[in-house]
Amino acid sequence: MSKSEEATSPPRNHALVEALAWISKFAHAWKAIEPAPHSLSIDGFIIWGPVLYEKHSDEDPVKLASQLYGKSGDYFKYLYPGHARDADDALPF
Repeated sequence: MSKSEEATSPPRNHALVEALAWISKFAHAWKAIEPAPHSLSIDGFIIWGPVLYEKHSDEDPVKLASQLYGKSGDYFKYLYPGHARDADDALPF
């Protein structure tokens, strides 16, 4: 990177970068568990991810995904658009 590029680059928001990395790890771990990943809308994690990060940022996102898998609560409609929610998924995360 040249000096002129460094001078014109906006400063990085490290907190945002950290949050997005955590959310990405969580989302990809969830997708890896999902037996029918084609039914999963990874875009749903754009909505659910920040909520999870706010509550669970000190936890391992991969481990948390395995603990919460199948329990997306009200966020089910974003993760699985067009699918009805099972009774088991009625619990909030």
